[in-house]
Amino acid sequence: MKACFAVFFFLVSVLANAQPPGGQDSFGFLRIPTNARVAALGGLVTSNTQPQGLFFLQNPALLDSSARNQLSLTFVPYFADTRFYGLQYGLPIRSKGYWAAGLQYLSYGSFEQTDLVGNPVGTFTANDYALSLTHARTEGNFTLGATLKAVGSSIETYSAFAVLFDLGGTWRHPEKELVFGLVAKNAGFRLKTYFPGQATGSPELPFDLQAGVSVKPEHLPIRATLTAHHLHRFDIVYSDPALNVTYDLDGNPIPRKVAVPEKIMRHLAVGLEFLIHRNVNLLAGYNHLRRQEGRLATGTGAAGFSFGATVQAKGFQLTYARALATPAVGGSSSLTFRLELDRMLPKK
Repeated sequence: MKACFAVFFFLVSVLANAQPPGGQDSFGFLRIPTNARVAALGGLVTSNTQPQGLFFLQNPALLDSSARNQLSLTFVPYFADTRFYGLQYGLPIRSKGYWAAGLQYLSYGSFEQTDLVGNPVGTFTANDYALSLTHARTEGNFTLGATLKAVGSSIETYSAFAVLFDLGGTWRHPEKELVFGLVAKNAGFRLKTYFPGQATGSPELPFDLQAGVSVKPEHLPIRATLTAHHLHRFDIVYSDPALNVTYDLDGNPIPRKVAVPEKIMRHLAVGLEFLIHRNVNLLAGYNHLRRQEGRLATGTGAAGFSFGATVQAKGFQLTYARALATPAVGGSSSLTFRLELDRMLPKK
């Protein structure tokens, strides 16, 4: 197991250094939270003392907290007419470690197709998808997991395809509710591009290196999670030329400088769970990067904040989340159903 962790940290270092710092990436739908509980906790979860669901698409090492034969379904009526669907299933494979499969699907709806002069000639669709297989194993207080993903995108007759993988690890305190997590997400290769001759490779992939910690203090009905993302890049501030540049008396541009504390804060997301009842939890989160990129120029609005609630009964759990954006778009809601099939189906 020690050798496995050595290989893991070596690969994380190589992947982090291999990602170029600039440019826009493709397959951005992989950043949409695949679970409403994750969405309510700031949209990012790398560690959790009690995931209570299939969180392996956040960090494959968190699969060790999920039961076999457990099914999770997520529906997100995203912005405009887009719809996101997520499915995770803990495979009932009786072997050392855990196995799970997942599906992420984003539909952009139907669009009107026109000819060169603007005459309608029909309609076309656009969608993104990812199929995943995850395996995780635990030795002592350490868990190591890996996820292999087949990722595709199609727009009308054009399509792109990539093979990606996540590598993650967690360490759990043997007595207290304290967990540290580390994950390298969406590393891999583009095998097909939308246009012939378009460069393939990893520069346009949504790679992310994340680390997090979760803790539940004794005698307090609160569970807290702190996640740091994009650790392979220090400066992730988006420089909008319309907002970030001023001019001196001679008309020379003066780029607006962002202080180091602000650059650090944009890497952080925090989530809180209020354990008000054994079967009911309230959730709240804050993502500073989303706050700074989504708020109005005046600084008003609730962008970056999120909230939700979880209720559960025997073999069933329902979670609702609301992530806020600018007043113009409101935000997005998520709904997740988790079913423990072994407890709900009659035993033979």
